[in-house]
Amino acid sequence: TPYRFVEAPGMVRIETRAGVKSPVEVSAEILKVLRSRAEASLGGELTGAVITVPAYFDDAQRQATKDAAHLAGLNVLRLLNEPTAAAIAYGLDTASQGIFCIYDLGGGTFDISILRLSQGVFEVVATNGDSALGGDDFDECIYRWIVEQGAVADATVPDVRLLLSLARKAKETLTEHDEARIRATLSSGRELDLSLSAEIFFSLTATLIARTMGPTRKALRDAALGIEDIDGVVLVGGSTRMRHVRTAVADFFKREPLTNLDPDKVVALGAAMQANLLVG
Repeated sequence: TPYRFVEAPGMVRIETRAGVKSPVEVSAEILKVLRSRAEASLGGELTGAVITVPAYFDDAQRQATKDAAHLAGLNVLRLLNEPTAAAIAYGLDTASQGIFCIYDLGGGTFDISILRLSQGVFEVVATNGDSALGGDDFDECIYRWIVEQGAVADATVPDVRLLLSLARKAKETLTEHDEARIRATLSSGRELDLSLSAEIFFSLTATLIARTMGPTRKALRDAALGIEDIDGVVLVGGSTRMRHVRTAVADFFKREPLTNLDPDKVVALGAAMQANLLVG
């Protein structure tokens, strides 16, 4: 069930099992866990951290992030824009200058950022996106297809969970294969055994990819740039593993995007490289 919100001066608060908490306090709890994992993994105390934030975060959101880190006992060396971190991971900061587009399609959101590099410093010249578009929507398309193909009219809550999970697995299978088998036993005892081709998956979700191009065009317009002005395109976010996403981006920008780093880890990698530089 959704959390209940509590009106409070300054910042809304959330009712949780651990009491009424602010979003900053919730973030701090997450950062504490990440800190303990990092210390266990690295075998020592953390002396500092670089934290990445979306490029469109305003001063209040950036300050709230710093406050959460402080509550978690972290020494913040720097807040780094996520698209800048991705560009650093690819070594784009070693170029003398250039204009780069960072296409970030995650599980639930889409962000597009245009960066200008000059004398080793990145400037964010435009951002856009869709906060209600991501990998979950691709899962939902497959889920609806499964329901239609299997004519499932009376799916229970456990059925829905199972079918959404199978939809996600099918999506991941179709990243590298041309067909995905979907087998399930529903709570009614009914057996489903379907085969989803990559071709059908691509056609089912073509409109979702088209939805990323609107914000991309707007970001280019806001930056007063044409496709020919872009020197490189970086893909970020697990959803950019999908073949038809990569093809659509390549077709739009008329160039192959940079994809050789893990799109789930590229931002964290850039942040780690920045931290390494800051501490010498």
